[in-house]
Amino acid sequence: MRIIRFAISLMTLLCADSLSGQQSGNFFNRIPLSSSEKILNLKTVDSHPNIQPLAIGLESRFDLHPDSILHAPIAKKFINIAPIVSLGTGFQFAQEQKALANGIVGLNAQLNNSKWSAQIGYSAVGGLLPSYLENYVDSLLVMPGVGFASNRGSNAPLAHYTYGHVSYSNGKHFHFELGKGKHFWGDGYRSMILSDNASSYPYARITTKVWKLKYTNLWTQMRDLTGSKNRTNARIKYTAMHALSFNAGRKFNFSIYEMVVWQDRDTMSRRTLDINYLNPIIFYRPVEYSVGSPDNVILATSMKYRPKSWLQLYGQFVLDEFNLKQFQGNKKWWANKLGGQFGVKMFDVVIPNLNIQTEVNVARPFTYTHGSPIQSWTHLNQSLAHPMGCNFIEWVSFIRYQKKEWTFLEQFSWAAFGRDRDVNNDGIIDNLGGNILRSYKDPFEQYGHSILQGDKSNFFYHAFTVSRALPKFESFEIFLNHTLRYDQNETRRNLDHFIMVGVRVIGLLQMATDY
Repeated sequence: MRIIRFAISLMTLLCADSLSGQQSGNFFNRIPLSSSEKILNLKTVDSHPNIQPLAIGLESRFDLHPDSILHAPIAKKFINIAPIVSLGTGFQFAQEQKALANGIVGLNAQLNNSKWSAQIGYSAVGGLLPSYLENYVDSLLVMPGVGFASNRGSNAPLAHYTYGHVSYSNGKHFHFELGKGKHFWGDGYRSMILSDNASSYPYARITTKVWKLKYTNLWTQMRDLTGSKNRTNARIKYTAMHALSFNAGRKFNFSIYEMVVWQDRDTMSRRTLDINYLNPIIFYRPVEYSVGSPDNVILATSMKYRPKSWLQLYGQFVLDEFNLKQFQGNKKWWANKLGGQFGVKMFDVVIPNLNIQTEVNVARPFTYTHGSPIQSWTHLNQSLAHPMGCNFIEWVSFIRYQKKEWTFLEQFSWAAFGRDRDVNNDGIIDNLGGNILRSYKDPFEQYGHSILQGDKSNFFYHAFTVSRALPKFESFEIFLNHTLRYDQNETRRNLDHFIMVGVRVIGLLQMATDY
């Protein structure tokens, strides 16, 4: 039963939110302040947990990512086939009153020995969704974090989530992996670099671990749906990424990242997998300049510091594009595209098993966008970093307490974000850097751009979940969730309020969104 538990806990169900047509949250995500996360953060930093998923054979056998089999300590050799089931029902009080239902039904199979690992999984995700989630699916064609949605236009859309990998570890230093899934780079609840916010995607990965260094190469194939209403017409793009993580002792970690996006073809040529980016030890920016490409290159850093065993401070800084001369002039040039994060985690606060996390995330207008919308930092109309895309400030906090079979989780979020609007009242939606799926060509003005400019909205979110493990059914739990979300600007006011109750495998969260 223990193997079944952490096999099925690969999937974490969070419901999503639409934010007026912008990217919302995630169905499959990590569990905030989980027991695995506590172990990783309190015991050691040697495993470089900021680069997820961890590599089999190189890391401690704990993992926070849903597409990995490393949720808990496991035997070196095993074969497992297990069902994935989570069912919930509820009622929506605000907007329109109606019954709700959601479910995940699927199968997971995995094989592991001392050097080789393989996994394959499938889940069907759908149900009677809240109104805001229906609107999101209808507008952007996808179930957030899952995949392309069928049966759109009804109140019961359906999406299919597939994942899997084949991997090989050569000794203690090298790990090779080919698969389809998600990755998460960072120490926070959000990642401003690479998150598990979007749907799964094909990838190849090489992990090298030497001394206190961990070096990760990741190549992926993404899809772009802008301007398309059919997934068969989705345009292909590729990314190459690498991350270097350094542990300075047991208290401090510093990491640097570089990512590049290029499209499969344009009006001039077809590039497919650009051989210039396949070298695992190069810097992408000089290569981009040398070949005269218009590709999208993003740089980032992250830091984590543990002054006490129970306290962790972490942060990220993202540099999409930057001109020092324009910055020194303080003219707020549109193309100084920056983002950042700062957060705090505390474990066993006052009493055992009371954990708290709070973090702030921010991104300037136009961050993650590109002149060609295909090359924006997105996949299937979903941001590859923060779910709000760009031009926002967010504060999100969690309180989690566990007492025997009972778990209590409270989430509170406040955010403000700006979206493009008609500034001159001439019927044209001006480009103010509020839409990550829009080209940055022809910005409204060259200077004078500030965070939250445009159509400003304020967003509030609260979710409280209480769950209890079933003593006679070791892998299952019942849950009750109350969710309240509210966003408002000058012209609209949206209030969503609902309650959900259900049964799930331990580790599967209820359908209750945070974006």
